[in-house]
Amino acid sequence: MCALNRAFLMALIALVLSGIPAGAGAQEAHTEEHDSTATGLRVSRWANWLFVSFLQDETDDNETWGIELESRLALSRYEIKNISYFEIDHYERGVPGQPLGNPSPAVEPATGIGDLLTAFWISKRGGHHGKHHVAPGFAVQLPTARSDTLGSGKWSIGPSVDYEFESGRLFAGAIALQVWSVAGDAERKDVSMLMVKPFVFFSLSENWDLLYLPYGVTVYWNKPSGEKVYVPLGGGVQRSFELGSVEMNLAAQFFRNVVRPKKGTVYDLRFLIELAF
Repeated sequence: MCALNRAFLMALIALVLSGIPAGAGAQEAHTEEHDSTATGLRVSRWANWLFVSFLQDETDDNETWGIELESRLALSRYEIKNISYFEIDHYERGVPGQPLGNPSPAVEPATGIGDLLTAFWISKRGGHHGKHHVAPGFAVQLPTARSDTLGSGKWSIGPSVDYEFESGRLFAGAIALQVWSVAGDAERKDVSMLMVKPFVFFSLSENWDLLYLPYGVTVYWNKPSGEKVYVPLGGGVQRSFELGSVEMNLAAQFFRNVVRPKKGTVYDLRFLIELAF
């Protein structure tokens, strides 16, 4: 790992641990009581995933360091759920499917910030009670990357949906989003990307959970046959702690992309740091 990436990693960890307001544990957040009479905008939950994607072979060493932020905002009778991906990439060459939605990445080496992908879903507060919950929403990808190798050069938008299921020890579901480019660099190819992000939490005990929470199954519709899809297989464990009045969840997962483009990213290492005050 290059020294520049180690510095980026320390900055990302500092952001994760910077005292942002947080809520209950991932599987517990969907059983908490909601006060539907409260007014004003407030954060009811904040989770932070630190993740590493890497591709290493005899010719290069490509890495992505990032943070995936999930928050829930309470607004009067409604709740707005948001997931945002912040990434810093070190690419010694372009990687198929990286950045998200870019059919033809550049080939020049680059290090820096990638495109920002974010999605929102809205539902009535208290709607999490019961086994099934569905919330509609939308997703946006912004061309925030510092180079053609790291970004699509396009503004993209599209629909999204969030589905959650809870029964006994099991909490599972998926979010799905599809974005198409609507503006941006006319010399870059159009973006058409589907992401399905499944999640499964299974409670082993009061403090331990098994989980499957990958970056997401992605399909790049504009790419050639055999180069379109990423499918991650793996998982990990989560441990819950109580530090005085603060609740903390720590998790670690490891994934291998069993379906991927010929020169696509092979492995993902993901950590979860979640605080509740």
